Amino acid sequence: MTEFVYNKLKLENIACNLCGDADFFILARRAANGLPARTCLCKKCGLIFLNPRMSKDDYDEYYKEHYRAHRAASIGKTERAAELQVNFDDARKFGRALAKLLSSNIKEFGLTIDVGASTGGVLFGLREILPKLELLGIEPSLAESDFANQHGVKTHRALFEDFLAKSDVSKVSNIICVRSLNHLLDPMSFFIWAKKILAPNGSLILVVKNFRHQVRRAGRIIAGVQIDHPYMFTPETLRTMVEQAGFKVIYLDSDEYKNKTELAKQKETGFSIHHIRLVAKKSAGGNKNFSRWLYWKLRWQLWPLFLKIYYLLFYSRRFKFFKFLR
Repeated sequence: MTEFVYNKLKLENIACNLCGDADFFILARRAANGLPARTCLCKKCGLIFLNPRMSKDDYDEYYKEHYRAHRAASIGKTERAAELQVNFDDARKFGRALAKLLSSNIKEFGLTIDVGASTGGVLFGLREILPKLELLGIEPSLAESDFANQHGVKTHRALFEDFLAKSDVSKVSNIICVRSLNHLLDPMSFFIWAKKILAPNGSLILVVKNFRHQVRRAGRIIAGVQIDHPYMFTPETLRTMVEQAGFKVIYLDSDEYKNKTELAKQKETGFSIHHIRLVAKKSAGGNKNFSRWLYWKLRWQLWPLFLKIYYLLFYSRRFKFFKFLR
């Protein structure tokens, strides 16, 4: 295995994946682990992304050979969540909870594709509740895709972008992307592909980390920045991108303003917390309008001083009284 030296890689500049604009405000210049990573906020639509970033080939090499080790190091514990079996068990519980919560929005038979399938646990759990589903995972990590295949979840080892170039699947019942949208290099192409191959009344199901919630809990921007998250979403930008691609959002839930009791109950069921959950169906056309209000809203909410004040009021132990306001 070759050594991964991020600082020696040639980075590439990109335009906004949502609106195509190239005018942005710089939110941060390094990642949580100290690596140089410029986080940008698009001034036209409010999308947050890394720019510049690694090339597709370098991301492919990173996920194939280095991702598991870097993930373990970033978690900082011996890494319960980094162990493949534990990852599978937790994801399996999550998949069962997802099937129960969204049973009315998930087609109970046919092909279900998980983009960013990891160890295959989410798909495995879904099938335990909905046994007629046919499963297919797409996962760039070699270790995780091997584990999934060994546990009966058919999984392709590939970047989604490479799978997209070779895929000929059609009439898919469900497409899910659980905690993986941040990792895609071209999320808009993912949504366009999803609309093309979903069967009539098929469901697009997303679980995405809420960047604003993440940085509010930490009180600083860099806490939410990772080199393997080229895109970062809020509920507003996620909805906008989904609608722009020609979908109608029929379910949207965010953990951002839930209290501790609500989050604890949610966690007991097997769900992760601090995320956005969204279900969408294909619609006739896409939303072509962008408003700068979202840019200014996020610019204010992610202003370092405002973030710190928000953290002190609602998350720091120093001001416990204010937590009762949530």
